[in-house]
Amino acid sequence: MGPLAAALLAAAGASATYWWHSGGGSRDARAALSSEPDSNAGEAKRNVGAQTPPPVDLEVVHPLAAMDDDEIGELVQKDPSALGSMSVGLPNRGMLLNPVEFPDSPFWKRADPTHSWGTRESVEFVEFGIKHVNELFPDSPLLYVGDFSAHGGGRLRPHKSHQSGRDVDIGYYYLGESVWYRRADARNLDRARTWALLKVLITRTPVEYVFMDRGIQPLLKEYALAQGEDPEWLSRVFGGTSKAGDPIVRHRAGHATHFHVRFENPTAELTARRSFAWLEQAGLLPGHRRKKRNTPHPLQATAAAQRSAEAVE
Repeated sequence: MGPLAAALLAAAGASATYWWHSGGGSRDARAALSSEPDSNAGEAKRNVGAQTPPPVDLEVVHPLAAMDDDEIGELVQKDPSALGSMSVGLPNRGMLLNPVEFPDSPFWKRADPTHSWGTRESVEFVEFGIKHVNELFPDSPLLYVGDFSAHGGGRLRPHKSHQSGRDVDIGYYYLGESVWYRRADARNLDRARTWALLKVLITRTPVEYVFMDRGIQPLLKEYALAQGEDPEWLSRVFGGTSKAGDPIVRHRAGHATHFHVRFENPTAELTARRSFAWLEQAGLLPGHRRKKRNTPHPLQATAAAQRSAEAVE
């Protein structure tokens, strides 16, 4: 660890941590990290189910909370890696700085290791979810995990999104086998393990949206109801083909072989916003040599400001 990185960690304090370890909600976390106005649209989506443990109080400190703009600028110039992962821009027009590689594990298999780069938060959220399933079901088969982002983010064909380290494609659990990109249906879907994974992600991590085929959603909803989950809560989780009520799980064509999770990243997004001007000045953002300096940078739009906008897969 370099001296600048050590100084940054010291400034954050010993209690600094990622908010999700507390089991709290993303709205509370964003309010603690920034004074920016925030919509409460995500609050209802993450109301916990019948079997979710109560949240544990835990102080949350953003790594840059004790630093002023000049100190952040110094880090950008001398040791930008000390800032940690940054999710810049939007899922469908963004980039990823200081990426973290989704690792190998006995619990999962990466479908394409070259596209296994995300923010530290996104990577740890997925690790947390899959490990939780294996705690509940110790004999679980390997789960395939598809694309996160390219190493530096940006366009990753054939996806429209996956550009800023917050999106990931995750395979379904299948009965008696481990396979990637097979169409799931009532005959082969392991509903218990797939529901366990989906539930822990949407109740214990800051999931913004899940894109899942409309034919898979009722299979999981039926299973969850049989396990005693609250019907009213499930009606807000699963939207089918409707967007009424801002459901967290939405239909998108092409998602019968896997589901797509988009996370909010309270740390990586705020770090990018606070560092943006310095990153542009240092030439670390694409388009920094554009001629019209009086126009906004193409990556300056922030996901936080567009949470209520139309979701893009």
